[in-house]
Amino acid sequence: MKAVIQSSFEGITALKLRDILEPHMSAMSVLIKNRYTPVIPWDWLSEEGQLQNFNPVKLPRIIGYSFGGIVEKVGALRNQKLLGKKVFGFNPQGTHTQLINSQIPPLLIEVPTKVSLEDATTIIGGADAALLAVKQSKIRPNDIVLVTGATGGVGSYLIQLLKLMKTMVIAFTRKENYSFAQNLGADYIIDFTQDIKHQLQLVPKPNKIIDTAGSVPLLDTISHNYEKLTIFSLSLPKYKPINSIQTFSFSNKSIGIKGYQQLLSMLENKQISASINQILPFQEVIQAQQIAKFRPSQGRILLEY
Repeated sequence: MKAVIQSSFEGITALKLRDILEPHMSAMSVLIKNRYTPVIPWDWLSEEGQLQNFNPVKLPRIIGYSFGGIVEKVGALRNQKLLGKKVFGFNPQGTHTQLINSQIPPLLIEVPTKVSLEDATTIIGGADAALLAVKQSKIRPNDIVLVTGATGGVGSYLIQLLKLMKTMVIAFTRKENYSFAQNLGADYIIDFTQDIKHQLQLVPKPNKIIDTAGSVPLLDTISHNYEKLTIFSLSLPKYKPINSIQTFSFSNKSIGIKGYQQLLSMLENKQISASINQILPFQEVIQAQQIAKFRPSQGRILLEY
C-alpha cells in the first residue's frame, strides 16, 4: 500500500510517496480503509522541524494526525458492530496511508448516518480546536470577540460557534474572503493586509481575542489599540501582551469524547456546517500543503485515498 513519508526536516517538498507493508491485525485492531485526511498546519510545521521541542518525532515516519474512513476488519477484542461503519479519529503512527490500524479504542469515533465522512474529517484540528477556544475563553452572550485566521479550518467553525453563543464577531481575514466570512456569520470583517489601526476604529471595541493565526506581530498590532483585553491562542504557547492589564492564555488540550459527540450532533442537526475548500488526491499532498500554507484560506483542504 502507499503512504506519504517524511524522512527529513527539509519541509513540504521533501515528502515522498512510498510503498509500505500492510498493517498486521491483532485482537485490539480495527483496520480502516482510509478515505480522507485533513491538511493542517501541524503537518508542515512538523515537516520543517518546528515542533521538535514540543512534539518530537523520529524519522522516517508516516505523516498525519487524523483521518476519516470505513472499517474493513475488526479484531476479536474490539466492538464488532464497527464493521462497515464510517469512523474518524487519531492515529499516533500516522494517517497519510491507504490502510490504518487503529489499536486505541478512545481514538476512534463512529460517524452518524446523516453526517458525511468528508465533514466528519474536518472536526479534528478544526471544530475541536474551535470548541476548545470557546470553552477556554469563557465566552458569554454579548462578548465582542476578535478572531484571527477567521476563515481557515478552525476559524470557519469558530465563527459559527461564537454566533450560536450570541456574541459579536470581528473577523480578521483577507479581502478576497469577505463574502465567505459574512456567510459564516461574521458581523465585522477586517483585512489584515491593510491599515489595521484605521479599520479597528470603525468597529466595536472587542473584549476578547481568539487567535488561530499564531502571528506575534499581528497580535502586537491589535493589542496596541486597546487597554483591557483577554487573549486566548490556539497557536502560540507563549505571548507577552502589550499592556499589563491584558491577559494571555494558551491551550491545546483535548475536548474529550463528549466534545466530539457534541460536534457530531451539531453537524447532524445543521447547527454548524463544515467548510471544505477542496479535495485533492493524496498523491498531490505537496501541492495541497503548499496551497493551505501560502494561499488565502476558506475552510479545510482534504486529501482523498
